[in-house]
Amino acid sequence: MRKTIGMICVVLTLAGGASRAGQDAVSADPEAARLAGFLEKGNASYGRLKDYRAVFVKRETSDGVVGEEEKIFLRFEKPFKIFMKWLNTEKKGLQVMYERGRHKGKLLIHKPGILFRLAPVIALDPSSPWVRQGSASYDIEDAGIGTFLEDFTKAVAHSERSGNLRVKWLEENISDVTFLKSQKDAIYFAQRVRVGFDERTALPVSMSLFDWEDRLIGTYEYHELSLNTGPDPAFKKEIDRHLLKIYAASKKTG
Repeated sequence: MRKTIGMICVVLTLAGGASRAGQDAVSADPEAARLAGFLEKGNASYGRLKDYRAVFVKRETSDGVVGEEEKIFLRFEKPFKIFMKWLNTEKKGLQVMYERGRHKGKLLIHKPGILFRLAPVIALDPSSPWVRQGSASYDIEDAGIGTFLEDFTKAVAHSERSGNLRVKWLEENISDVTFLKSQKDAIYFAQRVRVGFDERTALPVSMSLFDWEDRLIGTYEYHELSLNTGPDPAFKKEIDRHLLKIYAASKKTG
């Protein structure tokens, strides 16, 4: 589910490519065809990316209660290296780095405090209760624009092929997508998804997910998005120097 190869082909199929049934469905539903256009452009834009930086804002529901809004400085580098620094809530100052396939799959963490003066960076399992506090439904492997774009594209294509896709446009670049007759599985991560696309790149920059009882799962937004930032002085100002050494060393040996 994490591979991006073939996503453009899937979108083109959705737009009316492979099967006659698919062509008929899309021609009969201009709303779905419009969504396919956004996804095709968004996937192409993401394919040209090397890295990006943003203020990631998320709010999740736990046991029926909508949690506190979290603001996080986020930097992402392909293929999958992510840095996050919490800017508010009781997690303020917490810094997390994760790189797929390295550091034994652990999160590298720095947080101001007495403990971290003795060990500036500690490694914790992503499933650690301390790590997941307030983010029970959010996995580090789900982080980033690319993962959502891939998973959403796959769900849209699958739902369209089965004739169970409903698309409604709320604004010029905001769609409300329902996967009818779906259930939570390897394809579907929500029954309904409201997505806002960046006007220039068509990258998804705001997402609201709803479950099969139409209850809010969470909202996720990318503000102040900067693409292909390279060395990025703004990032170096945010990251702890001990964590930066690991981040930079990882880049050299990656």
